[in-house]
Amino acid sequence: MNYLLIGKPNVGKSSIFNILTSKNNNIVHSDAGTTRDWHKELIKNSSSYIYDTPGVLINENKKIKIINSFFNDNIIKQIDTFIYVVDYNEGFNQIDNFSINQLRKYNKKIMLIINKFDNYKNNPVNNFQKYGIDISFYISCSHNFGFNEITSKIKEDNIETYKSKIDFSVAIFGKPNAGKSTFLNSLVGYKRSLTSPLAGTTSDYVVDLLNFKKKIIKIIDTAGIGKKSNVKKNTINYYSIKKSFENLINVNSAIILIDSNEGLDRQDKRIIKMVSEKSKSLILVFNKFDLITDKTHFKSETLLDIDQTLREIKNIKIFFTSALKKNNVNKIIEYITSNVIDNTYNISTSKLNIWLKNIVKENLHPLIENKRVNFKYAVQVKNKPITIKIFCSYSDKLRSTYKRYLINNFNYHFKILNQKTKLIFSSSKNPYI
Repeated sequence: MNYLLIGKPNVGKSSIFNILTSKNNNIVHSDAGTTRDWHKELIKNSSSYIYDTPGVLINENKKIKIINSFFNDNIIKQIDTFIYVVDYNEGFNQIDNFSINQLRKYNKKIMLIINKFDNYKNNPVNNFQKYGIDISFYISCSHNFGFNEITSKIKEDNIETYKSKIDFSVAIFGKPNAGKSTFLNSLVGYKRSLTSPLAGTTSDYVVDLLNFKKKIIKIIDTAGIGKKSNVKKNTINYYSIKKSFENLINVNSAIILIDSNEGLDRQDKRIIKMVSEKSKSLILVFNKFDLITDKTHFKSETLLDIDQTLREIKNIKIFFTSALKKNNVNKIIEYITSNVIDNTYNISTSKLNIWLKNIVKENLHPLIENKRVNFKYAVQVKNKPITIKIFCSYSDKLRSTYKRYLINNFNYHFKILNQKTKLIFSSSKNPYI
């Protein structure tokens, strides 16, 4: 049993979505129209999905208009019940009445939620029965009132339970207008996310599931990350970017999309650095590659630039693609399935210590306090992300350049691809010797 939230802008749909899913994925803002794309998430303690939609607007000709064409075969087939949300303070009105009557054409169940009933200790003004909906609930998001009744109703409706097992999750990052939404649409096979030649079309967090080779992959399209000076505090875009990075810790892999027309600029490198510090796995995708005339020259110059200026991502897979024309898009998801999802690095302690002994002998760390740094022992403590603990003297005084040297050599020696490698240095007594 799946539900779709619908209603005019700023009636509280995103707040209801966040409370029912306990995910806090959707941005709540005082500006009307914060939700510009539809969202999908499991309802807490349920096998039912709930969708959040943009607000219903009435255009100049007084006809119904819904931002984004979410009423398509891909969505409508999955919806069992519309949850229409109204503002208690507005009372019965013709715009909502017209919208509800339009929904009846889809022959689905309709549930009415009357939000912003903040004086819930008083009896409600009951003129909402004029909408002709049998199932209705008075709630207050600000006071978290009325949600027990809604969840009880959902449990009653939920006769057949099914919960998708998510095997892996991927988040798409990049500058505004790099083509992230087009890339998401190419992956899932239909127009899931809004696209536009204007930068900043995706202003919130868009999620969908992809069933690929018996793997269920959660794909997240994030808001474009503009220059820090261009992102004003307390705006929708500011909260969108903040939420994207807050959720990065829960994502298995990150794809950074780069506009080939603009090349790898300072902002791209800033995004790569920010994402690589938090992500477990990273892949670079140069989009709009079809628009490049001399493709061979572009590839060689790009790879050289990455090698010289982005030392921390030397073990990262790089793709050149066109999301619009779907060139190499499937190859990217195939690569993730074969080389990231199913690839687990478990390195034996003996091999680790042979590597450590040889590499520190080949290139000694500079003396610290006129004494040689003694690298004693190494052991793998985690595989996602790969985490190696190295026991050594002066662990808190090691040079960052030498740490980077060890990481790069480790990745090269053990053929580590697309995985973040973390080295922990400890002066504590080694329990193994």
